[in-house]
Amino acid sequence: MKRPLILSLFLMVVASRACGQSGTIEPKSPKEVVEEFWKLETEGGRLTPKGWYNAGIFFVRPSARPQKKTIAVISGRNKYSVDQRWIKGNQAEIANGCADLGRIDAILRYTASDSRYDKSAVIYRLVLTDRQWEFGLDGITEKEESGPRAWRIENPEPLLWITVDTAIRCVKEAREKTTDPTIKKNAGQTLAKLMQLH
Repeated sequence: MKRPLILSLFLMVVASRACGQSGTIEPKSPKEVVEEFWKLETEGGRLTPKGWYNAGIFFVRPSARPQKKTIAVISGRNKYSVDQRWIKGNQAEIANGCADLGRIDAILRYTASDSRYDKSAVIYRLVLTDRQWEFGLDGITEKEESGPRAWRIENPEPLLWITVDTAIRCVKEAREKTTDPTIKKNAGQTLAKLMQLH
């Protein structure tokens, strides 16, 4: 009678260990995290309040949405590189290389970047952590949460990095929505310049 009981207990322990090991999910690498963030970013994922809020998952402590956004325009979606510079323990650094074409300000004026520089590098520092600050539903108050360990970006990213195609789409939408004649005029001029970069 004791042998079947011992055998069944042994099998339960082995099964629970096997389930526990298979249930462990390895976190995405720092490079994968930044690649995912940049895919979302370059397609305009943080341009809306909801998008900015949702992108907070990539950051240890997301920054509040700026009142006046500055947009950095880069060349096409497949024309940037994400390179892992180093990983040391629970810290890592990733560099994004891209062709920085210029800036669009809050009133839709476009300013070309300095043509002497062919490529720009955006550096991200990441940390492997089970802690993260999140915004409350009001988008202002913050609270610290714990969860599964993941690589998260430490340094905030106030600039919005979007491709030329995304910039054209967004400026057209903004021009249609606004009633401000100055912004409409700026949008028209910006679109003409962006179409030359397209």
